Amino acid sequence: MRRLFGSKLVAGILIAMLGVSCGSDSQSTTEESLPVTPIDDRRNVSTDKNAYMVFPEADQMADPSVPATLGGRGFSGEGWETNTDYALIGDPRAIKGGTIRDYQLSFPGTLRIHGPQSNTALNGMIEGLVYETLLTLHPTTLDYIPVLATHWQISSDRMTYRYRLNPNARWSDGQPVVADDVVATWTLVMDKGLQDPMSQLVFGKFEKPVAESPYIVRVESTQTNWRNFLYFSSSLPIFPAHVLETVDGASYLEEYNFRFLPGTGPYLVRESDVEKGNSITITRRDDYWAENHRRNIGVNNFDEIREIVIRDQKLAFERFKAGSLDYYYVNVSQEWVEELNFDRVERGLIRKRKIFNDSPSGLQGIAFNTRREPYDDLRVRKALAHLQNRQVLIEKVFFNEYLPMNSYYAGGLYENPNNPKTPYDPKLALSLLAEAGWKERDNQGRLLKDGRPLVIELLYSNQSSARFLTIYQEDLGRVGIGLNLRLVTPETLFQLVMQRQFDLVSMAWGGLLFPNPETSYHSSLADLENNNNITGFKDQRVDELLDIYDQEFDQGKRAKIIQEIDGILAESYQYILAWDAPFQRIAYWNKFGHPDSYLTRIGDYRDISSLWWIDPQREAQLDQARRDSSKPLDAGSVEVDYWSNHAQGELEEESLTVTEK
Repeated sequence: MRRLFGSKLVAGILIAMLGVSCGSDSQSTTEESLPVTPIDDRRNVSTDKNAYMVFPEADQMADPSVPATLGGRGFSGEGWETNTDYALIGDPRAIKGGTIRDYQLSFPGTLRIHGPQSNTALNGMIEGLVYETLLTLHPTTLDYIPVLATHWQISSDRMTYRYRLNPNARWSDGQPVVADDVVATWTLVMDKGLQDPMSQLVFGKFEKPVAESPYIVRVESTQTNWRNFLYFSSSLPIFPAHVLETVDGASYLEEYNFRFLPGTGPYLVRESDVEKGNSITITRRDDYWAENHRRNIGVNNFDEIREIVIRDQKLAFERFKAGSLDYYYVNVSQEWVEELNFDRVERGLIRKRKIFNDSPSGLQGIAFNTRREPYDDLRVRKALAHLQNRQVLIEKVFFNEYLPMNSYYAGGLYENPNNPKTPYDPKLALSLLAEAGWKERDNQGRLLKDGRPLVIELLYSNQSSARFLTIYQEDLGRVGIGLNLRLVTPETLFQLVMQRQFDLVSMAWGGLLFPNPETSYHSSLADLENNNNITGFKDQRVDELLDIYDQEFDQGKRAKIIQEIDGILAESYQYILAWDAPFQRIAYWNKFGHPDSYLTRIGDYRDISSLWWIDPQREAQLDQARRDSSKPLDAGSVEVDYWSNHAQGELEEESLTVTEK
């Protein structure tokens, strides 16, 4: 399912947040950081994946009473699948230690990963650090790789899955991971008291899992669905059964709003690490059970990831430039083009990078609440879309950094090329409004219907969005439509949207590798609160296509189905679609080491907290350059196109192999 992006994205909604005092240029950028532990020279560290075991010390901590045939010590894996041939994800030269500081624009309404208000990008990031799933997808190949499970089976009818858990896996409280944990997790997710209809729509496609032994768990699907194995394997964070014995859905909502169940992941968040309204500190565990597994080599390097609440993006930008934040995701084109050319950038103390990769595009735009008049009228929605002059905004406000977004699945094989392009067209807009009954005018020139003026309220939570929203407001005013822009906190906006208390709202959603339109557009969610179908979209044909999509195992055919759904959505104008770009723009203080790719092939700027590290030599050079203005540092190339070159290299290698044959 999709997660709401923080307001750090253009037209975003929620939950980016955090802050510390602004430091002068003479201060060290690491004065609030934990020290980096000195280690030996990393230049001779092997980068060969085979130097790192997938299952080090295999089964060493297995319960001796569990036989090999039931997944215990000596388990052979015969008749099961696994993956021990995957490439390294991180850089083995990475150095552990230190603190990285980022910001959020507001403090979250909850830190839970299930239930109301939990579906945020920040919660998703924390979830991935604190908890683990049975399997995950390799970010380059998208092949399954082991996490909590070492092996898996898929029945011939694709309806039943079995997983063999790693006997060495441990919770942060030291307890072993067992099959009952998987059973208890599913039971919690399906508890109606959790108030999480999206999760229950997804995981309700399974029978209750069965623990065949302490290390083998079986789950059966209730219906054919190509996503079932994907979601149960890699989208269900596992919780500890020994704690859930006394926790149901309702008590989880009440007791774990800002507390965490024990996790198996590399980080934890203690209650003392949550300073409500101010910051959240995510701390690396020194007893993580899978520290030396191949999938973790070169990742999870920072001792602390500190998220600091700074409620104004301009202030956050200034604090970054002063050194109180370590990196800054640049979603404002003016900042990128005009405001990141000052002395510290020119001298290389701060680096700029525009990173191109295959990170899936999300959805950005202005959402309609079609449950309310007059937004239940397609003609009104279409007219309002034709009154946003995206081309002028892109040229004049965004420095030609973006392209118009014309798809709910933009930039890839799922986009319908026949979608309407919706250019700025006031004449067409007025014609559509007249058809809908908005054709009279009062003495102020306002459009009327039944004596009532057309006045709209639009919610937004990021002050920087006012740059383009006020232009839209002016364009609407020219044709006689009133637009009231209502700036609210991200927390308030999130609550109002989830409760369906809005007319229009400026939104951004994160993209998915494999679309799951069910959780955003299925009719069964249209009139329920706390889910992603915020516009109230209902369409019988889309519901039919969703059923077909679920049962289609051919990727090419699935793409065609999504294209048809995309076309229906685009013609329905559930959103006034915004703009898109195939890159991530970041600025950072020049003290970090990172892989050559900077980010994974499918990742975004949040990969920084897992892939990067503090380089002691660069940090020392940076501190010296801050004290001595005559010392420049290497600024490097702004544009990073590693993944395009990587793909081209793979094609050339494949061609060479074919030629040699």
